[in-house]
Amino acid sequence: MTGVAAAKPSGNGTSARVVDVGQVIDSANYFWVPFGITVMMVIIMLTDGFGLFTTGYIGPLVVKDWGIGRDQLSWMGYTQMGGMALGSVLLGWVSDHIGRKKAYFTCLALLFVGSLLCYSAGNIRLLSIYRFVTGLGLGGITPLATTLIAEWTPKRVRSVVVACVIVSVPLGGALTGILADWLIPSYGWRSMFLVGAVVPLVLVALFWLLLPESPKYLALRPAMYPQLARALNRLLGERRFDGTETFIVAEHARTSSNWLSTIWNSSYWRSTLFIWIAFTFNTLVLYVFSNSLPVLFDSAGQSAQVASLSLSLFSGGGVLGSIGGAFLMGLWGSRGVGSAAAFIGAVATAAIGVLLLHGGGSQVALLASCFIGGAVINGMQSYLYAVGAHSYPTEIRGAAIGVAQAFSRFGGLLSATVPQVYFRMHPLPSIDRFFWFVAVCALVTTISYFLIPSHIPRRD
Repeated sequence: MTGVAAAKPSGNGTSARVVDVGQVIDSANYFWVPFGITVMMVIIMLTDGFGLFTTGYIGPLVVKDWGIGRDQLSWMGYTQMGGMALGSVLLGWVSDHIGRKKAYFTCLALLFVGSLLCYSAGNIRLLSIYRFVTGLGLGGITPLATTLIAEWTPKRVRSVVVACVIVSVPLGGALTGILADWLIPSYGWRSMFLVGAVVPLVLVALFWLLLPESPKYLALRPAMYPQLARALNRLLGERRFDGTETFIVAEHARTSSNWLSTIWNSSYWRSTLFIWIAFTFNTLVLYVFSNSLPVLFDSAGQSAQVASLSLSLFSGGGVLGSIGGAFLMGLWGSRGVGSAAAFIGAVATAAIGVLLLHGGGSQVALLASCFIGGAVINGMQSYLYAVGAHSYPTEIRGAAIGVAQAFSRFGGLLSATVPQVYFRMHPLPSIDRFFWFVAVCALVTTISYFLIPSHIPRRD
């Protein structure tokens, strides 16, 4: 019987089966229970992407309606980023104590409350404060989705499924643009926040009974063994367990006094250090492209059409890079595939700068570099989540991934500062210098990612 070890005596003299939950999950079919969980995660992550990108579309209208300076919009970005950083850590820690499911629906509740408050805001100060509340929910959703997928999905498809879930965020951003073009002209910019409040509430009502708790979380709590037995029977499609078994997780942490000291103890500190560095620098590079690419193209003399197309290709490439790279990781392991992708991202970034400097160069080559760069830089985000979930055991996984994501927000803040510093220089350096700097940041991602000791092995 797969996943069941030899029986051991129980306290009353009978024999209790010892079941390794991880082996049961790895032996199960991906269809239907894990697939159903994946679909729910994708829908929620699309909602996460909608909430994340909303402010970009309503910003110019807020400036016009309230008669404020464009610089005041930056407060919304800072408070949202601060909320996301705190939410990543706090809700990851909460999930390790009250369960992944309850923490996940707490994120949706925060999205509902924060968006409803934003809908009612009457000035930029209140709107910025309310975006902090929304940011708390946004920050927790991605690490918790990664944790749930990692603890429900068979190892053979895990990295691909994580990539499919993570790539739903930029797809949600694209959906935001479509909805904005339809809603805002007819109902005003506040309607975006109303949608951002209603959708999470609907998802809570739809998924509360459908989304199961993490089996590995349940396995650490003997009082929940009957619930775990029912979940595993549902996964396998047969009544194999009755709750009298002893369930184990073969990935127990070598714990210290608390979760924070654990991720920095002798067993995990190298993984923590290099995951944090790789996350931070890749986030810096990703947000520089996502937020500033059209402005940089415009400053280099490119047309508005080319500038817009460059960002579309960069975002579109992320779908191919995330899913395709995750598939290759499953075959050949995460160290070689991810490191090669990160290096290609550095080369593509430098190539964009060189091609922009020589404005008469091939636009096909320029746009191709944007697509390739988008594929590997966006893809690297999903690779890091997959490697992070693999690097930590169940007891600390939610908190560890959450704090790594929170630390990466420093890269997000720097991504807004770097272009400002560049454009304020006198005389202004040539555009290739800017992209050479970003390429060096991508090389830091490459080196730190390669040095992570706990990579996903290649498939036998």
